Amino acid sequence: MKYFIPCLFFILISCSDKVTQQDVQNLNGYWDIDKVESVDKTVTEYGANSTIDYYFVNDKNEGYRKKTTLDFSGTYKANNIKDKIVIEDKNGTFIITTTTNLDTWEDAIVNLTPEKLILKNKNGDLFYYNKHEKFNSN
Repeated sequence: MKYFIPCLFFILISCSDKVTQQDVQNLNGYWDIDKVESVDKTVTEYGANSTIDYYFVNDKNEGYRKKTTLDFSGTYKANNIKDKIVIEDKNGTFIITTTTNLDTWEDAIVNLTPEKLILKNKNGDLFYYNKHEKFNSN
């Protein structure tokens, strides 16, 4: 019994969803925001979204984010505004630094899989995203 608690603790630590460098490439593609959970646990849920975030990251962890819309023909439309992003490993946490013409901010990547993305801003708010899937009318 005296080994049970330390073993359980080790198992829980081993099963953490720590983001790795290989996971960073999962950011490439289109993302729908699902919900935002603020520090005070207020949750804002989003239904069908009119804008979809598109991320591109190269093998040097540099790239851009664009806001896109999906028209009825299933085509993504975007303007020429690209927010510059750089992703850095800071003390074991991958941080996205986003730079626009007006501002610069950082978001921590809490979780990143091919289907799910969770970002945390400096206030501690959590942003939950799902990989966008086009609807097929055929």
